[in-house]
Amino acid sequence: MHYIGIDLAWTYANESGICVIADNGEIVYCESQVFSDEMIADIVAEHAQEGAIVGIDAPLIVNNETGSRYCDGAIMREKIHGKNLSVFTCSKSFMLNHFGVVRGEEVVKAIRKRMPAFALTGDLTNKKHVIIETFPTGITLGLFPDAFPVKYKIKHKIKFETTKTEMGRMVNLLKRLSDFNPPVHNIEDFFNHLSSIQAMSKKGFKNLEDKLDAFLCAYAAYWLAKHQGKVFGDDQDGFITIPIIDENEVRDGKSERIRVYNKLIRDKIPQIIEDNGKKAIIEKVSGPEYLNLLNVKLGEELQEYLDSQKVEELADLVEVVYAILNYEGVSRQEFEDIRKQKVEERGAFRDKPLLKEVSDS
Repeated sequence: MHYIGIDLAWTYANESGICVIADNGEIVYCESQVFSDEMIADIVAEHAQEGAIVGIDAPLIVNNETGSRYCDGAIMREKIHGKNLSVFTCSKSFMLNHFGVVRGEEVVKAIRKRMPAFALTGDLTNKKHVIIETFPTGITLGLFPDAFPVKYKIKHKIKFETTKTEMGRMVNLLKRLSDFNPPVHNIEDFFNHLSSIQAMSKKGFKNLEDKLDAFLCAYAAYWLAKHQGKVFGDDQDGFITIPIIDENEVRDGKSERIRVYNKLIRDKIPQIIEDNGKKAIIEKVSGPEYLNLLNVKLGEELQEYLDSQKVEELADLVEVVYAILNYEGVSRQEFEDIRKQKVEERGAFRDKPLLKEVSDS
């Protein structure tokens, strides 16, 4: 058996994530790129010869012309570990007007055309080839209620640096799965990005996000093969299935008090943290990774100055510049000479000239 997770893009221009977990608890495939429906069906068929449960993050059954599906409302009304979920509600007219297609339905058709044995159902009993609808936010709440919510997805009104920190926390949570039943043994081979997340561009981050969501869908399928999960809705008008761990397995909430940063700090900060009665886990970095983190820090300090307009933020900015100079082997005097040479050649900003336009005449 294999357990396949698909974080499905709702349009054909965007990347989808696909992850495959083998029955021995090893991740054997995890990728994000632009896939056609046929490519997805081929990957599923490749790993489903001995049976597979496929968990897809996308609406797979959308019969309602308007309004929302019953399963969407049902899952939002349910208290899961004492908390509520919010899901994207959809109708056929909305999907067609905005995306031109209900892509989840098309992917199911492509998979079943390739392997007719697959059944689209929330009932996993005695079935070797099953497709289910699930979604990562619900999976996260079901498996890690003490840490929920984990806001690792890029949002317009949330600072990217904050989202990166949350992604670090999510990746850290995945390591728990090595102790879960069933366990996953090689998570760090695919999601060991803690020290590099802060240096990621939005494109690289989105690629990681898609793969992580696909992994969560794959693990949900893996977990649901061994345990009874929760099914909202039905096979006729749409269903959503998520894993929910037993209350006795939920941690005591300590993880909510752990803040993951994975960012460079000043030398005396660890001692200040310890003096405040807290524990800091420190890892010394070097080489290109150190330079990448310095560049990220430079951007952070610049943004903090732009947001506050305070001179003290400029002092932080200059301290990072000095650290970069030290890494590059450039003394402060050499740097000052470079600055003076530029002033000599191009001037400074004392006269406050504003360039409006340049013409050939």
